[in-house]
This record gives sequence, C-alpha cells and structure tokens, in this order.
Amino acid sequence: MLAPRLPVIGWRTFAGAARVDQHSLLDHPRHLLTTSGRAAILLALECLDVGPGDLVLLPSYHCPTMVSPVKTLGADAAFYPIDEHGVPRLDWLSAHGPAHPKALLVPHYFGLPQPMDAVRAWCDARGIALIEDCAHAMFGRAGARPIGSWGDVAIASLTKFFPTPEGGILALNRADLALPPLTPAGRIEQVKAASDILHMGATHDRLTGLNGLIRGAFALKSALRRVVSGGGGAPAAPSHYGELDESGEIDANMALIDLPLSHRALTRASGWISRRVPRHRIVEARRRNYALFTEAFSDRDGVHPLLPALPPDCAPYVFPLWVRTPDPGYLEMRRLGVPVSRWDRLWPGVPALPGDAGKAWSHHVLQLACHQDLTDADLRRIVEQVERLFIAPAR
Repeated sequence: MLAPRLPVIGWRTFAGAARVDQHSLLDHPRHLLTTSGRAAILLALECLDVGPGDLVLLPSYHCPTMVSPVKTLGADAAFYPIDEHGVPRLDWLSAHGPAHPKALLVPHYFGLPQPMDAVRAWCDARGIALIEDCAHAMFGRAGARPIGSWGDVAIASLTKFFPTPEGGILALNRADLALPPLTPAGRIEQVKAASDILHMGATHDRLTGLNGLIRGAFALKSALRRVVSGGGGAPAAPSHYGELDESGEIDANMALIDLPLSHRALTRASGWISRRVPRHRIVEARRRNYALFTEAFSDRDGVHPLLPALPPDCAPYVFPLWVRTPDPGYLEMRRLGVPVSRWDRLWPGVPALPGDAGKAWSHHVLQLACHQDLTDADLRRIVEQVERLFIAPAR
C-alpha cells in the first residue's frame, strides 16, 4: 500500500479536539472558499486589478502554480532572490528590482511562517500590493500577526491540510477590496467531490469496514463505463489531490488557468470537510512527524534538515530535506511511490541572481510529506528510503 502524498479521509480524521490554539486561515473574518490555491491566486490578482502590462514580483524558488495565474491574466512576471531561510532579498529588490511592479507575492515556505514586517513596510513605502501566499501555511502566526493578516490579500490551499479533492482560500485585508462572486458548483461536481473523498480513503484502507464496498462500487462503475463506451484498459484512478505523475503535474501547473473553474465556488462536501474536521490532530501530528524527520536526518553524511528549528506556532506542510546528491535517487523515490516532491521545474526564464538560494533549493531540496495521515510504517519507509538512496554509509 503506497503512502498518501496528501491527507486522506479515514475514521481517525474526526478524532481529537476540534480547536487548536493556532490561528487558521479558515478563521479569517473576510475569506472565500475557492476551487484551489491556484484559483485563489488568480482571484487575488483580479481583486488587485492586475492585468495586461502589469508586473508581478515572484520568488525564484516557486511552484509553477504561482506563475500561471499571472500569465493567464496577461501580466508579466519578474523573479526575485531569496536568502537561506526563504526570505525575500529586499536589498536586491531595492537596488536591482524592476520599476513600478503592481504586486509582490511572498510565500511561507513549507508551512514555516516567514517574518513579514520588513516586507510589509517595503511594499507600503513603494505603493506595491502584497500577496501573502499561505498555500503551505494554514495555521499559526508570522511574528505579531496571524498567518494571512500581513498581505493586502492572502491565499491558501485546503488540499494540503484537509482530505478534500479540491479547495483554496482567498482572504482580503484591505477594506477597499471586495470578495468576488463565484458560480455555484453543479450537481455532478457536488457528487463527484463527495465520492472522490470516500474513494481515496478506501483506496488507502482508511475506512475499515467500508473499504471493500467502496472500492467495489467504483470498480463496477468503471467496468460499466467501459462496456457502454466500448473501450478497454485499466480502471481509472481516483481523481484526487493532484496525484498525477511528476511530468503531468508540472505540465498542468504551467498551463493557463481555466477561468470558469477558477470562478466556481467550492463544492459543499469539500467545504464541509475543511470546516468540520478537528484541527488538533492535524497540527500535532504534523509537528510530531517534522520532529521525527529532524532527528532522523541530523548529523548524517549526505543530507541535512534545511530548516531544523520548527517555530512553536505553526503546522508544517512538508519537511524540507537538503540532499547533497539528489539524482538519480529522487526519481527512484518517485518510482517507488514515496510521498516526496521537488520544485525542480522552474518557470522558463528564471535568471541566476546574486545571493539567491532559490535555484539551489530547486535542485537540492526534497519536500518529504509529514501530514497527519501518514502511519508509523509510512514514516519508517520514508526514512529507510532516504537512508538507502542518499546517506553515505558509515566508515
């Protein structure tokens, strides 16, 4: 049984305390549930009137989903360097950054909150809108403010923290901005979202007593579809959580965005999951798994934790591991189904910038899953594969 790359529903999903001390983007007073984090970025740009001829500053270390909304709206992207902690190099931007950008996007990488006070002051001094990218950071505080409270707008991703097949958050902090109207999801989309949630839970054996029944129902549905269509081939895998192969995932993220889908409201099932699932287990399990990886990979030859100190008020999305020689071991991990990713396909045209850690991160940093639905066996297997593929044997 392959470990899930992202959370999946199971009976344990509803265990534990409903609330935690950490602030959540879902507690933001002016937020809207969207179909994805990428759709939330596009809506945020539209709220800021970004369009053709405008320029948006993006980090050199990025997922293509940060760039494709900018390109979809006909705007231009320029890339800035980050330091060894993932913080924007404001000194470089002040000295060498392009003139008159419309907005600056700053992510909280890996779910570890970035200091935002200097970034906020830099944007205010220049009349630049700040987009706070909380796709990795659903919970916690960044300095004196809750996550998502620093930007003119903030965005987040539900699928990285909750067992939902889709979902994002758009939050507005400026009084002059209005939440956009969204088109309700249709009946087929509503049913598909609910069935995808159950299918993925059963696929990973998390719904004891129902796993076989649910898998059988989906297998029958696939067989009937093939009979009706006259086709053959293997049953379709559950459409869920962006679980494409690496090339397919990158290609999809680099494509221009489906505007009607981006302006569609989140399905009721996904919204219900994000609001009703107890949060304490999510936060505590992620922090525990992050600490486990920190201990396992510290003082080892060939790898080290990129950011070993986990801030007290956050829930990590992934564990960033620096690997001295990541290839060909990374592709072997992917082939074996180990839940790991790497942002090694940057948007075309990202320049080499002085003092930039971003391009090195895109090659050397592996993002290991540390979410709440990994079992002890899943965690042991991740550690074992890292040790086998990347850690030099003791002499």
